[in-house]
Amino acid sequence: MIRIFDYCIFLMFCLLLFLFAATNQPDGQVTCRKAFVYKTDEFAVANSINVCLKNNVPVGYEAKLNMAVCDDKLCANVYLKMNWDLAGNFAGFDTLPGKPLTKFDHKRFTDADYQKLDQILKDRNSMLRVLSKNELVDKSVVVKSATVDAVTGATPATVKKSVVDGAVYSSYALWHVANDAVRDSIRAFTLRNYFGEIVFSLIDSGNFETQIFALKQFSVNDFKQQFDRLLIVMPKSSPVVSAYIISKLPLAKLNRKQQEELVSVVSGLDGYSKSIFIDRIIAERELAVAFFPLVSERFQLFDERLQNKFMRGIQKLEIQEFKEQIKFYLGTTNEQ
Repeated sequence: MIRIFDYCIFLMFCLLLFLFAATNQPDGQVTCRKAFVYKTDEFAVANSINVCLKNNVPVGYEAKLNMAVCDDKLCANVYLKMNWDLAGNFAGFDTLPGKPLTKFDHKRFTDADYQKLDQILKDRNSMLRVLSKNELVDKSVVVKSATVDAVTGATPATVKKSVVDGAVYSSYALWHVANDAVRDSIRAFTLRNYFGEIVFSLIDSGNFETQIFALKQFSVNDFKQQFDRLLIVMPKSSPVVSAYIISKLPLAKLNRKQQEELVSVVSGLDGYSKSIFIDRIIAERELAVAFFPLVSERFQLFDERLQNKFMRGIQKLEIQEFKEQIKFYLGTTNEQ
């Protein structure tokens, strides 16, 4: 009985040790584990999409691809490790050991080819988005292989800028894997499993699409609670992000100090963001009364078009206490 008891204790200890090792990783080390399987019928491939974690916090996704990209023997299978950020935006790629990318006639990619491929995959507005596979080559122009008994069509001039020369099918296939439906699948997985843990890393991302993705999950209360953090984000982000934040901030719920801080930040932003801000202020009487003095203090930081837009918008609200200031400004402007 003692031996059986000792053996059970030993098994329990081993199980706990295994569980501890499975759920903990060395500090600072990134490890990846299977998140879901992504299938694409067009390229007849199913790949495991792995979520990668650092100190048990997700930092991105990866997949090790092994896929056929064309229907003839001129194209070797593509072996590649592809990475996405937590919002499913393509983040980069790397070759696998012993598996360099090749192009027509099985020639290896040059450094310039790899650089161009990276640019292609990061261009979400690429014309590859709207082309079908049949439109990638001109079948009326025959190009014969020098190494195998086969022929293929030539790449049309309109397509050449959007692909790596000699690797049109690989460029096309990889662009769609990097940017198509897998993006939505990754976003859904992130929201379902990790969003609460990584919301701030998403907002602090250098990718404006990732920031917008995170901000679109915010409630009105979230925008109020994260006001201080958002003030830091706006000057460092693209106009799209800062304008989106301005359009969603609950301006009527901000206290005086927050209003002052917001005007201070907005006055240093781009014209588009400033315009969105002014549109919101002149849309409501309560906001106009609160923000008119604050904007007036920094009026020189707004261009003449926005100054006029602001003053005429306030004028339409017929706020008596600002009547003289508006009259003076508009009168001076008209004289000029």
